[in-house]
Amino acid sequence: MRFSVVIPLYNKENCIRKTLESVKKQRFKDYEVIVVDDGSTDRSLEEAEKMKCENISIIRQQNQGVSVARNTGILHAQGEYIAFLDADDEWEPWYLETIHHLTERYLESDMYVTAYRIDMGNGKEHYSARLTPAAGCLESYWLTYQYAYDFVWTSATVIRRSAVLKAGLFRAGEKIGQDLDLWSRVARNNPKVAYSSEVCVNYHRMAEANARTRVKVAKADAFIKNLEEELENPAHSKAELAMIQHKYNMKMTVYIYTSILAGNKAEAREAMKRWKGELSRKARLVQAGLKIAGFMPDVVLRTVYAVRLKAF
Repeated sequence: MRFSVVIPLYNKENCIRKTLESVKKQRFKDYEVIVVDDGSTDRSLEEAEKMKCENISIIRQQNQGVSVARNTGILHAQGEYIAFLDADDEWEPWYLETIHHLTERYLESDMYVTAYRIDMGNGKEHYSARLTPAAGCLESYWLTYQYAYDFVWTSATVIRRSAVLKAGLFRAGEKIGQDLDLWSRVARNNPKVAYSSEVCVNYHRMAEANARTRVKVAKADAFIKNLEEELENPAHSKAELAMIQHKYNMKMTVYIYTSILAGNKAEAREAMKRWKGELSRKARLVQAGLKIAGFMPDVVLRTVYAVRLKAF
């Protein structure tokens, strides 16, 4: 079997049927679908059961988080490649066909991605980076950190199953950035990324943002630690280190700001001390701004944070 589609499911009763319908419409047919219901408390499981067929299986487990749900699917997978799909996103009918062509053309890669459309929920659409040429194989995953939206993003990413297992699966308990953490560990073993600039996936950004608690601390701990390790890795080029530092600065900024917003000012101060790397003038200005934010009224902070949700 070529592809195993892994879908973690938790309280997405209004989305899961549309997601599964998009998989059923794939023009490339050599795939299986593994839906892992992570203890949903709404009608998600019932809606998924309505879509069940010969190549769609459903696994039920107690709620353990999205990382464990994805790992369960990976460990049950029979395909050579794992295609990740979130339960509130959809694929265009040519997605797996496009990925299949990439896997045949760029055997040297373990990671395959396409461009995606971002539904902002307000009538606006954004797009991930679309490169020239329209398809190719990048030598360095780390250089993709230059783009505004994640170049390697979950529902538009397929990874060779053996590479996922070698990297060690998703880290259980990580609530934020668990996908970026895994991609970086896969890239340590093989940094090449094969891509297509064809838009093949629809990502509903505001559905995700609306599910967040506005005072939730955005602490992508495992991923931040990975970035800190990569900053010390002498094998990286100057260009790669610059992009790693850029990504690290972004993640630390969001982590510290959301800590302040949540009232965890002591945690924010400790994170400021932890901040690593050679900081640019812009990064130093951001740090100064974060210090000022610690003294701002909550109503101002919440307004700014609402804007940040749309920007990141």
